[in-house]
Amino acid sequence: MADEQQSTEAERVADLQRQAAADYAGRAAREAEARNAVAFARAHGNAAATAR
Repeated sequence: MADEQQSTEAERVADLQRQAAADYAGRAAREAEARNAVAFARAHGNAAATAR
Protein backbone atom coordinates (compact mmCIF):
# COMPACT_ATOMS: atom_id res chain seq x y z
CA MET A 1 0.00 0.00 0.00
CA ALA A 2 2.91 2.36 0.66
CA ASP A 3 4.10 1.88 -2.93
CA GLU A 4 0.61 2.65 -4.20
CA GLN A 5 0.46 5.86 -2.16
CA GLN A 6 3.92 6.91 -3.34
CA SER A 7 3.06 6.36 -6.98
CA THR A 8 -0.17 8.27 -6.51
CA GLU A 9 1.74 11.12 -4.87
CA ALA A 10 4.34 11.02 -7.63
CA GLU A 11 1.58 11.14 -10.22
CA ARG A 12 0.02 14.13 -8.47
CA VAL A 13 3.36 15.92 -8.36
CA ALA A 14 3.98 15.16 -12.04
CA ASP A 15 0.51 16.43 -12.91
CA LEU A 16 1.10 19.66 -10.97
CA GLN A 17 4.43 20.10 -12.74
CA ARG A 18 2.74 19.63 -16.13
CA GLN A 19 0.07 22.17 -15.20
CA ALA A 20 2.69 24.66 -14.04
CA ALA A 21 4.64 24.21 -17.28
CA ALA A 22 1.48 24.74 -19.32
CA ASP A 23 0.58 27.85 -17.31
CA TYR A 24 4.09 29.22 -17.79
CA ALA A 25 4.02 28.54 -21.52
CA GLY A 26 0.61 30.19 -21.83
CA ARG A 27 1.80 33.23 -19.92
CA ALA A 28 4.94 33.47 -22.04
CA ALA A 29 2.84 33.26 -25.20
CA ARG A 30 0.50 36.02 -23.98
CA GLU A 31 3.48 38.23 -23.09
CA ALA A 32 5.02 37.67 -26.52
CA GLU A 33 1.71 38.51 -28.17
CA ALA A 34 1.49 41.72 -26.13
CA ARG A 35 5.05 42.68 -27.10
CA ASN A 36 4.20 42.09 -30.76
CA ALA A 37 1.07 44.20 -30.46
CA VAL A 38 3.05 47.06 -28.89
CA ALA A 39 5.70 46.83 -31.61
CA PHE A 40 3.00 46.83 -34.29
CA ALA A 41 1.31 49.86 -32.72
CA ARG A 42 4.62 51.70 -32.47
CA ALA A 43 5.47 50.93 -36.10
CA HIS A 44 2.11 52.17 -37.33
CA GLY A 45 2.26 55.19 -35.05
CA ASN A 46 5.72 56.04 -36.36
CA ALA A 47 4.61 55.55 -39.96
CA ALA A 48 1.59 57.80 -39.41
CA ALA A 49 3.75 60.47 -37.80
CA THR A 50 6.16 60.60 -40.77
CA ALA A 51 3.28 60.71 -43.28
CA ARG A 52 1.90 63.95 -41.82
